[in-house]
Amino acid sequence: MRLSLVLVSVMAIFLAPNFFRTSWDGAAEADVPAETSEPRLVAAMFRSSWCSACRIIEPRVDDVREDYETAAIDWVKFDFTLGRRDSLREMAEAEGLLSIYDEAAGSTGFMLLIDRETGQVFEMVTMDYGRTQIREALDRWLHVVERLEAEGV
Repeated sequence: MRLSLVLVSVMAIFLAPNFFRTSWDGAAEADVPAETSEPRLVAAMFRSSWCSACRIIEPRVDDVREDYETAAIDWVKFDFTLGRRDSLREMAEAEGLLSIYDEAAGSTGFMLLIDRETGQVFEMVTMDYGRTQIREALDRWLHVVERLEAEGV
């Protein structure tokens, strides 16, 4: 009986903060300027509430994301917490990220910076990245995407 209570307590401690965390869902459309249909740069987070790496990287990404509210970045979150793989796969298909989702599905604790047009993964942001490194990665790839769009690629 005591073991059950301890297990339930530990699960509550680790899972509760993630259920109350604000989600990226719905915010993605507000971040996109009205004149563009979809940003070319996609920041796709692969996360789960049981993932210890997610607990490290998510607060960093959330802090940095506030600085990029007007940037042309489509923020997508694949949350594997409740095992909703079918609905997540449908979301990936709607976002045009199905092949990348299929390659990474089930893995968590990272964010991929992706070129929506080509499907190329520019960079994998992991828990080893600090806030400054995340900003540098976003700035670097935003610049590359702007240059590609200017060249008509």
